[in-house]
Amino acid sequence: MTSLRWGLALSGWVTLAVVTLLPDALVLRGVVTTAFLLVCPGLAASRWARPGAARVRDRAVLLETGVLTLTLSVSIAVLVVEPLFLFDAFSVTRALVALAAVTTVLALLPRHGGWPRMRTRTSRESGSRAADSGRVEPPAPR
Repeated sequence: MTSLRWGLALSGWVTLAVVTLLPDALVLRGVVTTAFLLVCPGLAASRWARPGAARVRDRAVLLETGVLTLTLSVSIAVLVVEPLFLFDAFSVTRALVALAAVTTVLALLPRHGGWPRMRTRTSRESGSRAADSGRVEPPAPR
């Protein structure tokens, strides 16, 4: 996995630690929380929406990815926070836990087409793999 994926996966939990451990009036707490809310959930989700855009260095593609990231981040935040408000259960800690979990799942799951495909092994492959792995293969029937 790339460092970007691990950074996204851990970003919500780091933000949650900053919010719970630092004093309320500290500017760093607001900056870290705002940066997480505006960037991280959307960046994790945009990996799914534009799988090839991460490798392109064109300015237009980078701008499109940035706008998509910001839009998805705000949308995901609204979708997470709205039920908390409706059920009268909103707190910053609960909202950040939910957003951190969503961001972690989106960051760690493989992209579209990233699941390994199952394929059947031929008898030639199965014999060579058994010999390579050190397992004893039963004798062939006569």
